[in-house]
Amino acid sequence: MTRVRVEIPVRVATLAPAPVFAEQSHTLVVNPQGCGVKLSRALDPGTRLLLDGLPGGLHVNARVANCLPLGTDGKSFLLGLALESPGNVWGIQNPPADWSDEGAEIVAPVAPAEDPVKKKNWPYSLFSEKGEAHPGRR
Repeated sequence: MTRVRVEIPVRVATLAPAPVFAEQSHTLVVNPQGCGVKLSRALDPGTRLLLDGLPGGLHVNARVANCLPLGTDGKSFLLGLALESPGNVWGIQNPPADWSDEGAEIVAPVAPAEDPVKKKNWPYSLFSEKGEAHPGRR
């Protein structure tokens, strides 16, 4: 679904059994299935979260889908969050047309077959197709 670049204030807090963590943040991108937020610490994929302070006083549960460092200083991270109950919780007026499928049944993703084109795209393009190099080994 189409992602919308928008900063929406949100409080992010871990849910048990994860260690207690809460931080005021904002979204960077949103869609009915989740969002991207910037946080001051990394959280493990699968960690359950509560997002509150959303437009209209809403709060929703989400899971960390991925976590990437922003820069090399270890001070900020981009987290991809997947909503447990998809929907336009963001209060986006006139959302993209493909958001209207919110009510459609959500099917668990099936692992795709190896995509030969993927190997040519970043970050896969950073590695040689010749294999690994081991300096000092003969």
